[in-house]
Amino acid sequence: MKGMFMLRIIHVLLAVAGSAAADVYYVEEVVNAGFGSKKAGARKTTQKIYLKNRRQKIESEIKTDKQTASVLRKQGQALKSSTIVQLDTRQVYEIDIDRQTYTQAKLQPAAKKAAKKAVAKPGAPEIKFKVKSTKESKKIAGILCKKVVAQMRAQYRDPKTKKALKENRYIYTAWVAKDFPGYKEIAAFQKLQAAQTAYPSLIGGDLETLRGQVDDFETLEKELKALDGFIMASTLEITVQYASTKKKVRLFKLDRMIKSYSHKALAKATFEVSGVLTQVKEK
Repeated sequence: MKGMFMLRIIHVLLAVAGSAAADVYYVEEVVNAGFGSKKAGARKTTQKIYLKNRRQKIESEIKTDKQTASVLRKQGQALKSSTIVQLDTRQVYEIDIDRQTYTQAKLQPAAKKAAKKAVAKPGAPEIKFKVKSTKESKKIAGILCKKVVAQMRAQYRDPKTKKALKENRYIYTAWVAKDFPGYKEIAAFQKLQAAQTAYPSLIGGDLETLRGQVDDFETLEKELKALDGFIMASTLEITVQYASTKKKVRLFKLDRMIKSYSHKALAKATFEVSGVLTQVKEK
């Protein structure tokens, strides 16, 4: 009986150890509704995210119309791609699955934080940001999440007359979770990446799509990063209201949802470049 009892304890300890050493894998779907009334650039992206210690891999497939696909290719964006980030070797590999090629680059160090607060430029908007936690909850991919609503308003005025010109409004509805297997691994990787390199985070959505497309991207990105927890699903809506017309127009909508999630060991080879691929130089 004593031997059986000790055997059970060993089994429990092994199970706990295995769980602690487990890796993260999940599949997410990001739907970009496009910009403006013509929905320019609309697409659906399916991403498979793998995370193991100091390494991350993301496989991405974009589905869109022929015109947008052509524009993306001209911009150097493959419709089927993969990115491997190795924080331990400080290397990043970007793979074009369609062409069976890859590029290799060194991860650039993180920028040093400015000692002084930047002075607002003439014409810069007045930013108002607020976050509201709700009592709503639901399970997504088997993980219990809480609903959080964040809103940012960027009010633009004429630098001379101070007369209102327009207001950009960003409403971000997110389902956030913290208490689930793998959250610590995800948070640790994000923290280490932010400390080590300037390479943008690939975890948590498709906000990079907005860089250079909307007026207040840097401010929005900074504010949303402050949300505590891992975002399992989200909707971002952007509207603009011009003072001259008082009419509110929706510019953009982005939906993201994690479809499946697992916390188990992943093979080391997953985070290495396959020998069948051909290395090419960065353009």
